[in-house]
Amino acid sequence: MSVYTPVTREQLESYLQQYNVGKLIDFQGIEAGVENTNYFVTTTEGPFVLTLVESISSDQLPFILDYIEHLTQHGVACAEPIHLNDQRLSGQLNDRPAVLMSRLAGSPLQTPNDQQASVIGVTLAQMHQLAEQLENKHAIDIHQWCSDLGAKLMPHLAEDEQQSLHYNLMDSGEIPWESLPAGPVHADLFPDNALFEGDKLCGLIDFYHACSAPYLYDLCVTLNAWCYDERTSEYDFNKALLMLDSYQSVRPLNSDEQRSFSTMLQVAAMRFWLSRLRDIHFRKEGEVVTRKDPQGKLQLLKLLCGHQQLKMTG
Repeated sequence: MSVYTPVTREQLESYLQQYNVGKLIDFQGIEAGVENTNYFVTTTEGPFVLTLVESISSDQLPFILDYIEHLTQHGVACAEPIHLNDQRLSGQLNDRPAVLMSRLAGSPLQTPNDQQASVIGVTLAQMHQLAEQLENKHAIDIHQWCSDLGAKLMPHLAEDEQQSLHYNLMDSGEIPWESLPAGPVHADLFPDNALFEGDKLCGLIDFYHACSAPYLYDLCVTLNAWCYDERTSEYDFNKALLMLDSYQSVRPLNSDEQRSFSTMLQVAAMRFWLSRLRDIHFRKEGEVVTRKDPQGKLQLLKLLCGHQQLKMTG
């Protein structure tokens, strides 16, 4: 949610005429985050968030926005896209796909407590159940994605990092990817993409990594994000087991998912390690850019390779 594409007041006022949201009062750029340009927008009809999509092509947006609408229509709290006057869900501003969304109450989390983690476990399972009703479009081969990006990054890695990447890619290849239940997933459900008031979930945001992938992958991304503290390099395995139990109270994992669980945790860590390395070594120029330290995910990957506390057997 960095500011890559500047927008003037005049440009925004003109763009908002395509919506039934009243007149512009104020707006400001959101500098937290990594990949898209975001602005808080306040009009006479209320608060919104405007996103200029930098990270994906416009042909992916219908899949993402339809997925969000499907979730909201079935009771999952999400930031909801606002229809333009012609009923489209996205427009164009400064040569970027533009999405105006409702601004939710609540705040992103820094250190989730057990109850908040449990709520997310249930919510994620509900999302995966609802995804079964949608077409399996924009499928991502996670193993191939990691392999391709890893090959490009390999010359930039230290010898021990190269070995770690090599062995984790080999492990990833042992997962029965084709047999795992899959469909549309959030794929980036970190605590800062969930807004809470106390222990109440106000809604989920930032679906721009959404794709079709194994639900187990989405679960493992979320477990790592909610249970590993990069500041202390500690994994809260008790919280992870609580989240997993909450998830399975709604959608139990099948035998293939159970057997692949511990390896998929490593895949989820590897994927974000590689994406952070990409942001450093293959820089995307922008006006205000936030890049995250890849070492945090590398330490997570090493920890998961050495621990079996979340290993499951089917």
